[in-house]
Amino acid sequence: MHTNSLRFRFGAAYFALALLFLLLALWPLPTGKVAATGAPLELWRITPRAPVISERDRLAELQTRRQEVLKRLGNNAVLVLFSTEPRVYAFDVDYHYRQENNLYYLTGIKQEGATLVLIPGAKKTREILFMPERDAWRETWNGLMLSQEQARARSGIQEIWDSKLLNAFLATLAPRAEQTLAKRGAAAKPNEAQTAQWQEDFQPLIDAVKADQAELYLLAPAQGRDLREYRREFEFAESLKAAAAGFKIKQAFPIFAELRLRKSAWETQLVQHAADITAEAFHRVFAAVAPAMYEYEIQAEFEYTFRRRGADSWGYPCIVGGGPNAAILHYNTNQERLDDNTLLLMDCAAEFDHYTADITRTIPINGKFSKEQADIYRVVYEAQEECFKLIAKHREQKVTVAMVNARAREVVADGLLRLGLITSKNGDEARTWFMHGTSHWLGMNVHDVGDYNTPLAPGMIFTVEPGIYLRPDALEVMPKTSQNEKFAAAIRAAFEKYKGIGVRIEDDILITPDGYRNMSQSIPRKLEEVETTMAKLKRELKQSGWPSVAAR
Repeated sequence: MHTNSLRFRFGAAYFALALLFLLLALWPLPTGKVAATGAPLELWRITPRAPVISERDRLAELQTRRQEVLKRLGNNAVLVLFSTEPRVYAFDVDYHYRQENNLYYLTGIKQEGATLVLIPGAKKTREILFMPERDAWRETWNGLMLSQEQARARSGIQEIWDSKLLNAFLATLAPRAEQTLAKRGAAAKPNEAQTAQWQEDFQPLIDAVKADQAELYLLAPAQGRDLREYRREFEFAESLKAAAAGFKIKQAFPIFAELRLRKSAWETQLVQHAADITAEAFHRVFAAVAPAMYEYEIQAEFEYTFRRRGADSWGYPCIVGGGPNAAILHYNTNQERLDDNTLLLMDCAAEFDHYTADITRTIPINGKFSKEQADIYRVVYEAQEECFKLIAKHREQKVTVAMVNARAREVVADGLLRLGLITSKNGDEARTWFMHGTSHWLGMNVHDVGDYNTPLAPGMIFTVEPGIYLRPDALEVMPKTSQNEKFAAAIRAAFEKYKGIGVRIEDDILITPDGYRNMSQSIPRKLEEVETTMAKLKRELKQSGWPSVAAR
């Protein structure tokens, strides 16, 4: 009786423990705290869910942007924005299509073939979006096109007209340009009712054209400038000048440079999400990198993360430079083997809904900085820290990007002099090893638009990216002058000690009403934190594997 009782009690206890473990196994874990592998999400920096804006707020923001443009045009002006032309990769293969930034900024339309026309002096119709009609044959091959109703819903612009009417419409505004416009391709003829309506609605502008007082705003670069992106606009402007169409051609770039410089709350969220996706990618690389890997394997970790987290693409071609390649500013061959005891410079960032991050980290491939690598790294880190201190003072003084750049150069020059890599802070010796600017605006372009003389103000986003680059052949390729030979002889010993090292640290900074926010601060920068994070992530990867794709 006693033995049976004990057996019963042990059996009951065993059953209770088993049930407890089963319940614990099935109990839901707190969302956002632990990954499917058991690794802390805080360590892996898993990307949060994408920001969401209501359709009402999105359309209101687009409308506000168009209204701001209209205010800057004047009643005798018209703005014409063409969509980006498809870029050919090879023969009948195109590159991935990306809409022209300013057209997207005002319409939210990503489809090719769109043209936006803004006419502030019109009696009634001030906004017109020309869209190609849906084509069943094209849709069979390339996917659905927007209908007029869909374009209206997406952009908030009520007047959606057939793209075939564009040339005829422009000819109505400027009759002297009719033959020039006819050369742009086949065009539909408006009916009498349409022609009469146009002449009535746009009579103030038509009168200004007849009097040679009208202004046509285009994204048309000036003669002699880089035409790779806006060649069509340039050629269109030149043809209208030759036709004496009655328009004075005006540059639309300054309008958008002013408007896009200060980001809205929604734009800030988009840049932040691009930075968050990029932060997850950097943490993957911190865990994965090891001697004998190849640069393209590291690039793959970035681009895999970008796509799996819903990024449009990268914001610029990924730079992954190991060893001496880290000293090449825009290196993107990304084919070399990663040797032990060298550094890896990674300048890679995601683009999300037309807004990009721009982030760089430099890490030791084996997880530990050598003394020489640490010497250079600490100079660059100190320069960035001093820039942040200056940026924090923007409320008390008118800090500009030029001032940030000057501060970085001063600190880097101090460090280079201390290490024996320059002989004097005066002159341009420091530019031998730090040859680029410290900052640029960031947004829809990685080098975004905006006046660099403008004092920092809330809503502005820009990079802070000091660097030092010691190409192994730097002294040999310098122009053969007596001054350069004297410089090379003076710093030769220090150069031999540090040559082949390249370091850049780059973060994305948002100016706020009470200071600034480092949008990429979740990615370690301080030397000791880089080493510690790499060690922790490698340990987690070995013990638990990668966090699941769905983990957030």
